[in-house]
Amino acid sequence: MENLNYVHNIIAPKSSVFIIPVVLMILFVVMFIGCIGIMYYMRNTTINVNNEYLTIKSFLYGKTISLDKIDIAGLRRLNLYDEPEYNIRIRTNGVGLPNYFVGWMKLNNGNRALVYLTDRTNVALIPTDEYSILFSTDDFDGLKEMLNKRK
Repeated sequence: MENLNYVHNIIAPKSSVFIIPVVLMILFVVMFIGCIGIMYYMRNTTINVNNEYLTIKSFLYGKTISLDKIDIAGLRRLNLYDEPEYNIRIRTNGVGLPNYFVGWMKLNNGNRALVYLTDRTNVALIPTDEYSILFSTDDFDGLKEMLNKRK
């Protein structure tokens, strides 16, 4: 009896050969645009104070807070390297990248905080009735003056 082996290779159509590189290229472009968007918006987080509200505009986790809920007397400047009790312990709902933290976090002191950090050495601590806000700012004195005027 003769032993016959038959091997048949399936040849993919030429059009399917290009699908994988195209899909990978599309994924790369989407991820690149997303990273550029995050970098743009992390530099454009703003805090505004008017007669009734403090408004934080951010790519994610923007917030408007009534000035009545802010404890102006508790407002202070922090350097998180010197005061580790205000450092982030757990990110509960937010984004954590090198030199960029935004969202809801649990601090080392156990308090809940809404965090907008790009610089850990210049941080404004804004306490509210329910949680704290940590906001990186180069103009802490201007922020404090605006909040004191409006209250």
